[in-house]
Amino acid sequence: MATPTRAKVRLGKYLAELRNRTGITLVMAAQQLKTSDGTISRYESGHVLPVWATVLTLLNLYEVSAKDRKIASDLWDSAHDEPPSIRLPGGTPKAFRRLVNAEREAPAARHIETSIIPGLLQTESYARALMASGRSIQLPDLKVDTVITNRLARQQRLIGADPLSLHVLLDEAAVVREVGGVDVLREQLAFLLVAAARPNIVLQIIPFGAGAYGSMAGSCVVLDYPFDETPGVYVEYPAGGAWVDNEDDVQRFTTMFDEVAKLALSPAKSTDLVRKRIKALENP
Repeated sequence: MATPTRAKVRLGKYLAELRNRTGITLVMAAQQLKTSDGTISRYESGHVLPVWATVLTLLNLYEVSAKDRKIASDLWDSAHDEPPSIRLPGGTPKAFRRLVNAEREAPAARHIETSIIPGLLQTESYARALMASGRSIQLPDLKVDTVITNRLARQQRLIGADPLSLHVLLDEAAVVREVGGVDVLREQLAFLLVAAARPNIVLQIIPFGAGAYGSMAGSCVVLDYPFDETPGVYVEYPAGGAWVDNEDDVQRFTTMFDEVAKLALSPAKSTDLVRKRIKALENP
């Protein structure tokens, strides 16, 4: 059975809500569509995305209002237009799988990175250097080439007609630390400048002079979802990551991000700092 995505679940829940309002049972809906109640159940659980003609048939059966029809249409468009999935190898931690799927569906993401360039903005050489240094801790059972390929595939979410809006708060330490050596870091920082020039990407450097700040002990990702859903929070640690689902805790992380953003340099000053670092690497 296919894995339900947030967009499909969102549509399914709404279809179930519309059906329940009318008092129509799963069996009754299935009879009208000449299908099984199990199929209707899979639509409503988000495991299967119905074609639009099927959705229209259900909406007509439920005699919904123009407003409800518009909401259902928007939800179906969102589920239908999801970016293609990324095939992750067996052994990938469940929490990370959830992150990759969430990146596909979320319109915006906010990262606090305390020590390295975030995966969505890494060059291949930089990513390989990281994997070589942390192979004994991170994803020990997976082939490096496969991990790198998937990491680069995730970056496709940043381009295209409807790219992910990305706001990164990056500790200055990541700009200074020579991961992979001078040449690798210089290439990485140049790539970072190109990325920061895109309209959907905001880069702010947290300078050493900012002192201590929230999440300094570890990186985190805040994913913003459409339709006023509660954001998702993914916290990273050396051996993997974990999701924060409690709404109060999620609010603490979103507030923390806003507070750290105030401590960080402006986007213009941040790119200036990166340029200066590149010059320093070129002229040691």
